[in-house]
Amino acid sequence: MADDEPENPPDDDESGEQQQPSPLDNAASPKAQRKRRLGKKLLERETADFWSGVLSTEIGRREIWRLLNDGHAFDERFACGPNGFPQPEATWFQAGESSFARRLYLTLARIDRAATLRMHDENDHRFVKK
Repeated sequence: MADDEPENPPDDDESGEQQQPSPLDNAASPKAQRKRRLGKKLLERETADFWSGVLSTEIGRREIWRLLNDGHAFDERFACGPNGFPQPEATWFQAGESSFARRLYLTLARIDRAATLRMHDENDHRFVKK
């Protein structure tokens, strides 16, 4: 190790941001566990801030609704061929799309329930008031 490098670098860099744990860190040490917890909390807060920002605008809510609608978050689909015979591979593919879209919807509802319901009011024909 060079003379000018410290043996144990500080947990935080000069900007106050958390550094990523090194692969050489002892995962069982309280210091490494604290680093991971703080990193996880920071990631969750940044994620919530991002999605809240998207849902805070009419354009963001419209585009998220389009993604949910394209993913068939609120539909059950069953694929059949032109002769009416079931196509299980296509059905499972569509189930995967739908599952992802529902998970996205539930994540948004957990982050900002009011904005998610407002998105319904603005875009879902079942919610739009005349």
